[in-house]
Amino acid sequence: MGGLRKYEGKLSNLIVRSHTKSSGLCTYVAHGGKNVNAFFAFVSAGFTLLLFLIAVYALICSFKEQCNGTPFFLFGWKPVIVLSDSMVPTYSSGEIVLVKEKKDAPELNEIVMFKQKNYGMNTYVTHRIVGMDTNGYITKGDANNSEDPGRIKEKDIIGTVEYVLF
Repeated sequence: MGGLRKYEGKLSNLIVRSHTKSSGLCTYVAHGGKNVNAFFAFVSAGFTLLLFLIAVYALICSFKEQCNGTPFFLFGWKPVIVLSDSMVPTYSSGEIVLVKEKKDAPELNEIVMFKQKNYGMNTYVTHRIVGMDTNGYITKGDANNSEDPGRIKEKDIIGTVEYVLF
């Protein structure tokens, strides 16, 4: 049975080769595993920090909205949790989307977040603009068979969905 030996080549300080005579298999492992472990620890810490910052960002936005009664955009962006499957396959219930604060008039096929005040509703919706007429914008969820009731005025549009985070 063979033992561990250094690989003879330019990478001799990085790779250790293990060879088993009975199976004829060779495996390679990183030499100096402390460096590899430190790298993965750094990547893991960075990812954890990113998730923590996203959570703090969401909490700040939620707190500000509770105080002001209107959507709060931090640096022009707002995370939003999707509550229904009306936009499947673009995004699904439970996913987090990033909404960019409205600067210009929305365009056809853009996904917008708007305040739905028609028919006794008073909620925020993220649907796609499928048309426009003299009464306003026509919106529809990608998974829905029909358009949303009523028309959306430009002043009711809060922003556009730019990214799906998770």
